[in-house]
Amino acid sequence: MKAVPLSLFALVALSFAPLHAAHAQPKPCTPLAARALTRGETLTADDIAVPGSCTQGLALVGAVTRRMIAAGEPLREPAVAPASAIAANQQVSVIYRDAGVEIRLSGVAANAAPLGGHVTVRIAGSPRSGVASRSLDGVAVGAGLVQVK
Repeated sequence: MKAVPLSLFALVALSFAPLHAAHAQPKPCTPLAARALTRGETLTADDIAVPGSCTQGLALVGAVTRRMIAAGEPLREPAVAPASAIAANQQVSVIYRDAGVEIRLSGVAANAAPLGGHVTVRIAGSPRSGVASRSLDGVAVGAGLVQVK
């Protein structure tokens, strides 16, 4: 086995040092948890501590915690995510619009999604008419509302 000069190891070690340091300290404007938070909590303004005149924390009001978060811990994804506009197995309205025509159907969401998130909707068929059940893919555009293209 050929010996590698020590200077090469030093360069590799130095190149990883900033990455480790960047994860240890949050950015100056990163919103922090004002108190310990449990999984599934909806964030309020009182739950968010923002350093100085930072306004980034305001966008997190209404977001949901996905795991336990300690007081002082940075509030960022995946620990915090937007609230779901649609829950899995929720009855939803499906809208299709094109050239002045609008079609509305009802179905059941196969997955949860925030506003703008992808949703698969199951549309029940009718055995008597020979229409099979279908799945449609769309985007959550409101509470219980999915738009398909």
